[in-house]
Amino acid sequence: MSISDIKHMGKFHVDFLRLVLDLPHEEISQYTIDFLEEESKGKEWSRTTYHSHEANNRWMANLPHKDKLEEDILTAAKEFVKRSGRKEFKEDPFLFYWGSVYKEHDQHGAHTHPQSLIAGTYYPQSVAESESITFEAPWSSHIMHDTLPFSDSMFSYHPNTGDCMLWPSWITHRVHPQKKADKHRVAISFNLDYGRYHQ
Repeated sequence: MSISDIKHMGKFHVDFLRLVLDLPHEEISQYTIDFLEEESKGKEWSRTTYHSHEANNRWMANLPHKDKLEEDILTAAKEFVKRSGRKEFKEDPFLFYWGSVYKEHDQHGAHTHPQSLIAGTYYPQSVAESESITFEAPWSSHIMHDTLPFSDSMFSYHPNTGDCMLWPSWITHRVHPQKKADKHRVAISFNLDYGRYHQ
């Protein structure tokens, strides 16, 4: 054997941050469910406020404990950039968020969150039957002939009520079809970015 030294170097890790928020989760989730049920009266079920800025603004306007939720999300974002070595926020961060309710068969296809630094979701309601969120490794679409185990290219996280997850906005993620459950899966997702990009 003519090899004199071997050193394995694993690089390009991805940062995820999970926090548990101390908020009145039931009140927040029930308000979001009631809002989307009202919005969907007489038409097809709409599981999210994301697609209508007008509806999202009305949902946000009366969201219980809105100020505390926003404060917690911003604190989490500052913790994320600090722990992951990213640049700190020098000005007020840009924050945009929306509510979603997953009934049986509801899903969200693979996507990223463009024009932002951090993506995340707070779960005011999640039960044992609630679907996990699945993240894809950033190399999963261009691995060529690589034989890395498939499990190394996916990471699924089953949220508990009160969990708040943050990750880089460029990570592809999805929610598979929701199974039958006694309670709906309720999620408040958000984008965070440096304020200077949104003036």
